[in-house]
Amino acid sequence: MMNRLSTLTLIATTTILLGTTGCTGPTKKGIEARAAAQSRFDSVRSRVDYDQANQAFRAGDFVTAKNHLDAAIKKIGEDADYWVLMGRVYLENGSLGDASASFDKAHELDPKNADACYFQGIVDQRLNRGQDAVSHYLAAHEIAPSNPGMIVAAVDTLIGEGDFNEADRILREKRSGFQDTSAIHHLSGRVAMLKGRWNDAVDHLERAVLLDDEDRWMLEDLARAQMSAHRTSDCLKTIDRLEAISEAGDQDRELMRMRGRCLAAGERYREARVVFLDFTNLHPEDAEGWIDFGLMCLEVEDYRRVVRAGQRLVVLNPNEFEGYFLLGQAAMREKEYQTAATLFKRAADVAPDRAEPKLALGMAYELVGEYVAAYRVYSGLMKSNPEDHRVRDLLTGVGEQLD
Repeated sequence: MMNRLSTLTLIATTTILLGTTGCTGPTKKGIEARAAAQSRFDSVRSRVDYDQANQAFRAGDFVTAKNHLDAAIKKIGEDADYWVLMGRVYLENGSLGDASASFDKAHELDPKNADACYFQGIVDQRLNRGQDAVSHYLAAHEIAPSNPGMIVAAVDTLIGEGDFNEADRILREKRSGFQDTSAIHHLSGRVAMLKGRWNDAVDHLERAVLLDDEDRWMLEDLARAQMSAHRTSDCLKTIDRLEAISEAGDQDRELMRMRGRCLAAGERYREARVVFLDFTNLHPEDAEGWIDFGLMCLEVEDYRRVVRAGQRLVVLNPNEFEGYFLLGQAAMREKEYQTAATLFKRAADVAPDRAEPKLALGMAYELVGEYVAAYRVYSGLMKSNPEDHRVRDLLTGVGEQLD
């Protein structure tokens, strides 16, 4: 009796519940609530997928990153950040067309997404569309005006394109907002160097180094600017600072080279010769070091070592002119003019676009009385550079000899 009563109660309850559901159904408000709940649920799940994609991307696992992004976008396809990350995955894989389409989609969803513009600029750069890249970087800067990275990217691109005037203009226009940003001052210094404004370059680079004194690249640029501005003492101090942070210290190849050239720029040739003598002993295979050493020996009339440098260069670089040029200078010193002419002729043959060996060859021909040959050499130089008054004077002098 009790079991039968329990069964009847269960059937009645089920019937009532089914009847209620079948008759009334979910209300409009209930449907909307369920849809909202589902949307919230999908949003949370898609965000989890995006976070996992981001972690995989940062770990360099681009396949996993893309799989998570596909899942995230399938749930919620209207988040610009998802498309930006997808574009970056394509960038890493070299799929530039897909990357560009992803960044376009991100920009369509959110025109104020600075990353979409910035990374589209990177796509442009890789496709050698420099001006488009600059436009995208500047657009990103307009969206995120406090981010100096966008200006740095635009100016770097303009430098690569050789448009130094536009790079300079942008820096002048934007620099006031980034007075405490070393990268902006560094770029300003580089542009000033490229335009030959050495004192301006020093000022900007000193400011950059003041803000970040551990950046070797900035310190090296500062030393080069100081060298070109003939601030020899300041240049040497900067090189001392570079040596202090270099693992090789005063044995650092490039810093040794820079020290020697700084001394040479300050006309301290004997000190420079000592530096380059040490340099060539430490790096006997470095042709540039032998060139610098030979030129310093020429300045101080150390012709024994001029010959040594020239001979070494002929062995290291037989198809470059400097070795023959140095040996020719040593021969001139010994008044072996015919030998000098032969060496300068060889130098001119291997470097037909360089004026130095041709000038020396013409002078050697004059000294051995071969005025016709000298006239031909000077005439050739005048054709390539008609504004060179020095060559015009030499040509006139030889012409008078021929008359």
